[in-house]
Amino acid sequence: MSSLKNLLTIDIEEWYNFIGDKGAPSFEEWSKCESRVEMLTEKILEILEGYSVTFFILGFIGRQHPQLVKRIHNAGHEIACHGEKHDFVFDLSRQQFREDISRAKKLLEDITGQPCLGYRAPAFSIKKSNLWALEIIREEGFLYDASIFPAVRTAGGGSTRFFKYPHILKLKAGNLVEFPVSSTRLFGVQTVFCGGGFFRFFPRSYIYRNIERINNKDKQPVVIYLHPRDIDPHQPRMKLKPMNRFLYYYGLKEGEAKFRHLVNRYKWWGMGDFAKPYIHGIKSDLPVKEIEKV
Repeated sequence: MSSLKNLLTIDIEEWYNFIGDKGAPSFEEWSKCESRVEMLTEKILEILEGYSVTFFILGFIGRQHPQLVKRIHNAGHEIACHGEKHDFVFDLSRQQFREDISRAKKLLEDITGQPCLGYRAPAFSIKKSNLWALEIIREEGFLYDASIFPAVRTAGGGSTRFFKYPHILKLKAGNLVEFPVSSTRLFGVQTVFCGGGFFRFFPRSYIYRNIERINNKDKQPVVIYLHPRDIDPHQPRMKLKPMNRFLYYYGLKEGEAKFRHLVNRYKWWGMGDFAKPYIHGIKSDLPVKEIEKV
């Protein structure tokens, strides 16, 4: 068992905020879909009682459910930004991306009255072709990012050439603390092992073995992400492509119990708490990477 604190993040989205598959409802259809995010987030908050972790919230969710954002904030958790409408970053122009994250950031800050320090791209959609987004993230006032997926490509992002552990990106706009999702090698392939569909797919023993390897051997915190839908076996089913359908719905019946066990087994904290000593120059032991070499 590890004594390190690991980094738990919750991406607050509705079950229908899926991108990359025409079987999912379009933005224009979202208003007609059943909302389940408040009920599921309340369950997550109950499971996380006693901890303070990071919630990456869509601007769309903040506009529909401002009281939910306040509820998460008042429960002692960090509010971070997940963009406005859950668009792939690589589908946006630079100006569109700037407007997207600026608008969502302002909304969340207006709701909580607190600065929003962190950002995560929808579907981790920052990759080698659009690293320019990291400069804009820093220019818009974010002090850390959690958009890097250092593993095999998904529909969103992914590249095994990214540095795997928390580090500082040296950008023209200033330093940015980067939190890549934790990954491991399986049959010679680098893959995420505890996040979304990966969390539901892999058995507990495999997840725990990798957490403890990273904590005890590499002396690094593990970065984990989940969504409210990952613990919701009763969510409506979308007509997704076969592989997306498998990844989106596999393991939902066991999701809540698996999440409770994970939370109870390890120590957790939020990305803002981890990053602040580096942001303020109190600590300086993270590796520094140039943007071209992440």
